[in-house]
Amino acid sequence: MKQFILKYWWALIVALLTFAVIFDVLIFTSYDILFTIVFGIMLLLCICIVISWVLLIKSKKWCKSILSFISSVIVIVAFTFISAFLSLYGPVPDDFGKNHSIPEGQENSIPYDMESRQIESADSLNTDSYLQIQNDSQGGRYLYDFYYGALPAGDIYLKCYEVTENLPLSEERILEASKVSIERSTSFTQLVSKQRFTIYEGEWGDYYAARIEVWHRDADTQQEQKLCEKVYRVEGWER
Repeated sequence: MKQFILKYWWALIVALLTFAVIFDVLIFTSYDILFTIVFGIMLLLCICIVISWVLLIKSKKWCKSILSFISSVIVIVAFTFISAFLSLYGPVPDDFGKNHSIPEGQENSIPYDMESRQIESADSLNTDSYLQIQNDSQGGRYLYDFYYGALPAGDIYLKCYEVTENLPLSEERILEASKVSIERSTSFTQLVSKQRFTIYEGEWGDYYAARIEVWHRDADTQQEQKLCEKVYRVEGWER
C-alpha cells in the first residue's frame, strides 16, 4: 500500500477532482444516497492524500510532496468556491409552490415540528389507521409514522399528489425512499416509524397542499391497495 501511494499519489488528486465535479453536479439533482456516497468517497480521498503527504515527506521526495500539496490545495479551494457559488446562484428557482397555492377552504394538516413533540396519541384515535407527518432537518424533508390494523406481509410506501391538479410529486423518489417492508400483522400496530422522504417540487416557504397516500403491496400476490390518505401543507426542498 505504501509503495502504491508513493508511486501513484497523483491518482488520488485526480480522483478527488473527479468526485468533486460529480459532487457539484449533484447539487442540482441531489439524489440523496448517491450524494452521500460521493461525499464519503471524497472524504476518504482527502484522508488518503494527507497520508500520501506524510509518506512522501518521510521518503524525502520533496518535489513530489510539494507538488502534491499545492495540487491538493488548488483542487480543494476550487471545489469549495464552485460549490458555494452553485449553492447561491446555480439552481433555477422552482415556482411550483407559487403556482399551486392552497385553495381557499381546503382543509389541510401541518406537519408537526420535531422539537415541539406535539402529537396526538395513536391510541386515542377511533380508527383503524393513523398517519403522522413530521418536519425533518430542512423544509421539504419529512418523516412519517404509520399505524394500521391486520395486514399481510409486504411493503408500505407513500404516493403524493398536489391537490388542485392531482400532479404526482417526486413519484419514483418518494416511492423508494418511503418504502418499508413489514411482516404480517394481526392487530392495530405501528408499522412505520420515522421513515424519511423528500418532496422536491417547490422551494422553502412556498406552501401548497399535497395529498399523501399510504399504500400496501402484498409480498405474495403483489396486489396493491391504498390504506389511507391525508392532505398536508408542504413545501419543496431547495436543492
